[in-house]
This record gives sequence, structure tokens and C-alpha cells, in this order.
Amino acid sequence: MSGWTESTLRKAASWQAFKEGKSLFERGAVVEVKQGGSAWRGSVRSGNRPLRVSVVVRSATDFETHCSCPANRSTGELCGHAVATGLAALAGGVGGASAPAEKPVKSLPPVMAWEVLFPPNWQTALGHGVLSASLRQSADAERCPEDDRISAWLGREGVAVKSPLNLQLDGARASGFLDVLSGHPRVVVGKERSLVAVSLGQRIPMADVSREDGGVRLVPEPESGLWREIGGVLWKATDGGLDRLGAGAAPGVVAEVLGDLSGGRPVQVPMERFLNHVDVWQDWLRIPDGSWLEVLHFIPAAVSIRLSLEGSLQYLEAGLGAQYADSPPQVPGLGAISGLPRMVGERCEVRNLAAEEAAESRLLAAGFEEEDRGAGLWVLRGEPAVIRFLTRDLPSLRDQWLVTEGPRFGVASKQVVVVSPQIDILGSGEDWLEFDLKFQTNAGVDIPVAEVRRLLRSGAGGVKVRGGRRVVLSDEVAELVEPMLSELDLRQERGHYMASARSGEVVLKLQKNFDKTNKSKELSVPVELDLPDSLHAELRPYQKGGFEWLADRVERFGGALLADDMGLGKTVQTIALIERAFSQPENDSGLVLVVATASLLGNWRAEFSRFAPGRVLRILHGSSRDAEREKLKSGEVVVTSYGTLARDLAWHLRQDYRCIVVDEASLMRNPDTDHAKAVSKLRGRRRIALSGTPIENGIRDLWSIFRFIQPGWLGTREEFSERYEQALADGAEAAGVMRRLRLKTQPFLLRRTKEQVAPELPSKIQIDEICDLSADQQSVYKEFLVEGRKRVEAMVDAKNQGAARMQMLTTLLRLRQTCCDLALLGSDQLKQLLISKRSGKLQRLLELLEEAVNGGHRVLVFSQFQKQLLEIEKCVSERGWDSLRLDGQTRNRQQLVDKFQSPEGPPIFLISLKAGGYGLNLTAADTVIHYDPWWNPAAEAQATDRAHRIGQTRPVTVYRLLTRGTVEEKVVRLQAKKRELAAAIDEQGAGDGAGWSLEDLKRVISED
Repeated sequence: MSGWTESTLRKAASWQAFKEGKSLFERGAVVEVKQGGSAWRGSVRSGNRPLRVSVVVRSATDFETHCSCPANRSTGELCGHAVATGLAALAGGVGGASAPAEKPVKSLPPVMAWEVLFPPNWQTALGHGVLSASLRQSADAERCPEDDRISAWLGREGVAVKSPLNLQLDGARASGFLDVLSGHPRVVVGKERSLVAVSLGQRIPMADVSREDGGVRLVPEPESGLWREIGGVLWKATDGGLDRLGAGAAPGVVAEVLGDLSGGRPVQVPMERFLNHVDVWQDWLRIPDGSWLEVLHFIPAAVSIRLSLEGSLQYLEAGLGAQYADSPPQVPGLGAISGLPRMVGERCEVRNLAAEEAAESRLLAAGFEEEDRGAGLWVLRGEPAVIRFLTRDLPSLRDQWLVTEGPRFGVASKQVVVVSPQIDILGSGEDWLEFDLKFQTNAGVDIPVAEVRRLLRSGAGGVKVRGGRRVVLSDEVAELVEPMLSELDLRQERGHYMASARSGEVVLKLQKNFDKTNKSKELSVPVELDLPDSLHAELRPYQKGGFEWLADRVERFGGALLADDMGLGKTVQTIALIERAFSQPENDSGLVLVVATASLLGNWRAEFSRFAPGRVLRILHGSSRDAEREKLKSGEVVVTSYGTLARDLAWHLRQDYRCIVVDEASLMRNPDTDHAKAVSKLRGRRRIALSGTPIENGIRDLWSIFRFIQPGWLGTREEFSERYEQALADGAEAAGVMRRLRLKTQPFLLRRTKEQVAPELPSKIQIDEICDLSADQQSVYKEFLVEGRKRVEAMVDAKNQGAARMQMLTTLLRLRQTCCDLALLGSDQLKQLLISKRSGKLQRLLELLEEAVNGGHRVLVFSQFQKQLLEIEKCVSERGWDSLRLDGQTRNRQQLVDKFQSPEGPPIFLISLKAGGYGLNLTAADTVIHYDPWWNPAAEAQATDRAHRIGQTRPVTVYRLLTRGTVEEKVVRLQAKKRELAAAIDEQGAGDGAGWSLEDLKRVISED
């Protein structure tokens, strides 16, 4: 039985949304609907494309709704499209018996290629709400999907379909007929047969959007007065075209002012009302460049996470809430927050959804299950899980959240005695640290080491003692102290521990983590340094801090990894460090080496020219490098590529470099490649690695980088594999393994995100666009899937795991190509199919591009398939849009970037994900489209950051195009493991991910 009725839909939706939804349902706009349990999903015809809707009924008043319409994207509330599909589901489907009867169709519409002819005075007549049109069958034209829409409309209207056919329409019928003409290639006027382009989704152009008198003043351009109302919809005739305002029903908050704006009259909207629906306004109004709204920065508001606990050691209930300022606590992700969004100075504070989602993720990671979404109630079952939460998670949550404990839980928690480590620092020198390690209960009672070892053997549940209490070890003892001490460079003297300088950094960090009184010895903090006089740059505060950190790490320990988020200026921080190194006389070659990808060699030259113009830089690459080597002098910078370095390794090994910088260090992630081996053999006192994504495929990436910056620190390759890779693969102790890895790498790795250090950067809006495969795609996809499974199963049965893995990868490649475009499969027959048949995703992409280009947006389109970029480029060219393309064959990379960044540049930049993931600054773009999902979410995010970076003055909208029910959806789900893996280098992160295993690949092509 379904979890909703027409009555609950009426109550859950606004009156306008319910009215719109019922109208859509009764008009037959619901294309399909499927239901199961307390959920449904379906498609609603809207303009020239269906809107896809999915709804989960949480309670009578809580409908979790996902729809791509502006109304739902802005508020998350039940929209008209959700109501329409819900009513269809109640009626038993699109054609259910309970559905209102449509107008009778006299006969099935014949298959025709239509030509639509408007009379010469059509614009004048349309101004009076009347439309005349003649329809004729075109003898020499190929039928297109728009023809089918016309035939379907005629059938619904009960019009006898014949050729020729004369129509006299007014009001809603005239507007509805114009809707189905959108995009039709054969709408003409007069004897000359001049084409008329009918388009949907237009916006009213604004002359100004400004902040004024506590509100927002909207001033339309004079041409806005040309809009005419036809059947409740606004249309505007232009030279050779007809535009509709919007593509669906206008949301109430906008509809009330559209009449004035479309008539050319300014409107004043109260600030609170405007901010509550800012994204909706942007869908209906074309905001002028440089206006107040266009440059408005959105920043997350401060939020306090509240957690209430009540229960026993067997069953624990948790209430999770998010509180903003004086507003009452709100269930994360649900409901409206009073007072948000709001203006604070020149910035707009919005709901901090990232913090709320992180709070929910922490409860999930602790083992809680969501019991009641609407009430924010979570439960944790079983004594081992509750005790683990008490010892591992609750102490840190008490420091970060406002935690309240009920009386029953307070009594139960006192029955658990937690043993924790305590580190006392006895003394330190330049290259040593002396300390004692003790163990104490939460009541301050010392516990002998022998007893701690007995507790370790007892397991996570600890042991029971008199009085019914249970003594357990904290996670620090079980997961950190014992394993970590065995890995560090320690020795014992006079009953005390002595640590080397590097190990001492980890010990100090452990002490700070253990000490809840904040009285621990301060960690070594880099001293403030003056920037070199030769540096011509004003560094931001965080960049100055990064320079000082780098200087401290390389001077004291010889190497470091700067892993700042993309766009934060790793290059300028490194140049500052290089200039400082040159100011210190030393007994070496006096040369600095920079190793980068071939595509970034010019970028390093440009950056040195900008920030250190007095420094001589020589690029050793190509046939001229021998001549350049002959010119080298002390005090110069050598820049070379990875490939050239490997070829010229013998020469480089004769140098003793003052400093070695390896840019995009993730490229040396495979320690067996010639690139990685060559880098690890270089000689230099200071070694710096730069990477925005230090972990891309697995934690071995990190070992390979550390082999360069801190040789031996992570052990031999075999030791690292045993301590970390194999332990992560086992899964049971993954969280502890990750914590140890973070502790071990943290002293030599600096990772900062834009959100942490650059709050002035505008928000990034991420949207997953789910596309359906065409019928032809589904047929080909099924064939590949069935055949691929058979071959894999045969190889698994033959116990040939290596061949099975290769076959799975081959099958996955073909499946992913099928999801993208049948034209990628190499068949001329498939390539000749209409776009609507060969690729549902390509069709959706072109719709998005049309919307973006017409709205004055600049777009980056990423794909990992070069052939796909060529196909997209062909389609873009056929539509008359200008574009650029950058892939692995591109040589004039910087010229393309400069052209795109110029105000007159093309609106579309097609970029290979691998070729465009490094070193590009493309802030002219405000829209990013990932055509196909990448295996690694870090690489995908890095590509996105070509546009979403410092210098961007507009919100960046990021679309991921995914095909429903395919390997693409499964790849995205498994990407979560990559995100957890990347968290190994982040103090705030936690996770148990590992690389793509054989079982992972099996799940991707499984039948579920």
C-alpha cells in the first residue's frame, strides 16, 4: 500500500504546486511513472524535454523530493511535477483507470514530417492572443522528434490529422501549440519561407539588479516591454524568432512580479524574500554583468551542532540538530532556517549544508542508523558498538558539538572505565625528544603497562571488574600508541623514551591529541620569516604561512609536500621558498631544479617572470636542451619535464641541487615508472612536492611521493604494504590504520582547502543530471553486459584472476562508452543514428549548452574520451556556437586559455579530463559539465576547480551527466571509497577506503 494519498499530497504541497501538478496530470503531461513501497519516480513533459522526478515519502508531511525544475532545486519542496507523478502513481500509472479521461483521439496520428507555415501578419495577430498556422507534410524532409511532438499534440487536442491542415488557435491552445514547436526546423513564414525559431526558457533581461532601501531593485531593459501574455504564458516575438519566458509554470515568488518586469516596469523586492529564492530569480531573470547580484559572495553561516543522548549500553538514541544564531535547532537538511539567507555586510550568509551533512556522516561512521528522518532521531544498537562510541567518538564530539546526556545514559556511561595514554615531555634538543608514556583511567588512576597489554588481548569490549563496571582501552591505545611506537625511530634510556627529530614531531602531535586539558607542550611552530627581496608578490596570509611552513620543513627535515587545494597558489609559495634558498650560500651546484609536466613548462616560466623577474630560468626540453645546459650558471633555475628527466638522468645525477621541486607530484604515484624512479634518485638538500591530489588511485601514491621528500620515513615498500595497504584491504582496522597514516605524514604535509583559507570564493553548486539511455543504447548496453559477464565468469572459474580483471576493465570501457555515445564504438552504422537515438546524454548536454549560451554563460565541458570531444565539437559547430578544444594532442595550450579568458572568447571550452586537469586558470567560466564520471573523484574535483578558484566572481554551477541504472551510477557510488581514502591526509577526515579491488569491479558489472 502506498504511503501517500491525494489528500496528503494536497497538504504537503503549496496550493499553487498542487494546482499545477493536478493540471499537468489531467493534461496527460506525465510521460511515465513507477512506484514501489513509499516512493515513486517518473517523468513529466515540460517544453521540449521531460523533467525527471523522484520522491520518497518519509512521513505524511515529509516528502523527500528531487526534481530538476527551478522550484524544487531552490527549496527542495514538493513541486508541481512531483504532485503530477504522485497522482499518476495513485491512478495506477500514466494510463491508469482512475486517470481523468483525455480528449478523444479520432485516430492514431500518422507518421509525418511537418512543415508549419505562419501567415505574414502572425506577429500582429499573436499580439491579440490569436495564432493561425497551416501544417503540411514535407515531402523531402526527414522526420524529426519535433514532428512527433506536433502529431502527439494534435491527437490530444482531438484534431483530425491530415495534410494540409489549418489551425485557428487562441489562449492556452495557442500557447500549448507554440510549446511543441520549440526547436522545430521547419517553421516558416510567408511566401519566402523565412524560418521562425521557437525557443523556450528565455529570461527577462535586466538593466540593473541593485541593493536598495532594505530590498533589491529589479530594473528591466526597455525591450522587456515586448512580452505578450498568451494563455497565461509570456511570449516575445523577435526578428526571425519567438521566445517563451521560462519553460514551465513560474514559481509564485516570481510570478507576482513578472507582469511588471515583462512590461518594462521596475520592481522592488524585500531583501529576505529575494534571498530566500535567489536561484529562482536567476532562472527567470538575465542578470547583467557586474551587477550587485552577479558579484554577490555566498558564505556558509556559523552553525552549532547539537547532540542529545539517552539510553543504555545496549541501545542508544541520539537526537541530532543544527542551530543557527537564535533559531531553534533544526533537523540537518530539512526545513527552513529562520533568518537565512541573510546579508552580513557585502556577503550573503546561507545555510551551512556542508557542516550539517558532515555531522550526519560522523554519526553514520560511528555506527548509528537513521531511525526517523523527520525528527532527526538516530539509534545505535549493541553493547560493543555503544562502548566503541563511548571510547572512540564521544570524547571528540564533546569538544566540537554541544552534547547533552540523559539521566539513563549518564548512569550507563559511568559503568565504563576508559584507559587512555598520557605523554609527558621531559626535554628536547635540535635532533631529539625525551618523553615518558603512562596509562591512566578517566578517574586518574595509573594502570601498569602489563595490565594494558592484558586489556589489549581482551579485545574491544574490555574486561568486567567488581561492581559490574567494564574497563576498556581508548582507541588511542589500541589503534595508535602500540602500533605507532613500533614504527617510530625510538630508543629507551634510563627508563625514558628518546625520539629522533622526525619521530618527535609525531610524539608531540600524539601528546596534543591525548591531552584534554590543553596544557601539552606546543607543537613546533614555524617562526615568522621575511619574504625575500627578490620576490615581487604580495602573498595572502595563508600563502605567507605556507611559505614559512615550507621553509621550516625543508631546513629542519629536508623535504615537504604542499597539497593545498587547487587555485590557492602553490606555485607562488614555492617560488618564495626558492628565492629564499638562493639567499643562503651553500656548498652545492647553486642550481634549483623544477620537474613538471610538459604542458606546464611554459606556466613555470610565466610565473617566475611574474613573481621573480630577476631569476634566470632555463627550460631543458626538446632538441635545444643540450645548448641550454651549456649556458647554466649558479643561481639559475632549471625546469624540465618528467619524460626528459628520465632520458637525461645521468646528467642530473651529477648535480647537487640546492632545491628540487616536483610539480603535479601525483604523476609519480606509480613507484615502478621511470619517472618516479628518476625523481627518487635526484640529489638535493631541499625536496618539495606539489600536488592538489596527492592520492589518486591508492595510498601507494603517498608512499611514492614520500620516497622523494622523506626517504625511508614510511618504511620500505614491503613494510608500507604490510602496515597500511594490506591492513586497509582487510577492513577491520581500517580507521585506525588511516589515523596512524595521517599522524605519520602530517608533519611533512600541508593540506588546506578553499573553504578554510579563502571564504571570499563564491559557492559551488553541484548538480547530478541523470540521463536515460536511448532504446538503441539500451540494446547495445545489454549485449555488452551479458557477454562481458560470461567471459569474466569463465575466467574466474578457470582461476585466472588477472585475465578476469583485464576482461572486466575491457567490459567496463565498452559499457561506459555506450553510456556516453554509440558513436564511440567504431561502427559507421551507429554513428549515423540521430543524436536522440545514439546518445541520451549527448542530447541532454546540447540542451544544457543551449541554455547556457543563450543565457550568456561560459562553459567548460570535460570528458575522458577524446573521440567524444570531437563528436561534441561537431554538434556544437552545427548549431553555430563557437568553441575551443584542448586534449592530449594540443600544442598551443596557453593560446587557447588566453582566448577563452578574453571577454570576446568562445562560450564553450571542450577539455580532455587528463589534459585539462593541471595548471589551467579558466575563471571566465561559470558552468562546468562533466560529461562522464571519472574513476577518481579527486581528479574530477580538480578539473572543476579550473573555474571554481580564487579570482572567480560568480557562483559556479557544476553538472555531472550520469546515465540511470548503468555502471556510471555504480562508479559514482564506489567513488565514496576514494573520498575516504583521500581523507587519510586530512586531520578532519576519516575513512576506510582502499583502491579499486577485484570485488569492486565485480560489483560494478553485477546485476543489482
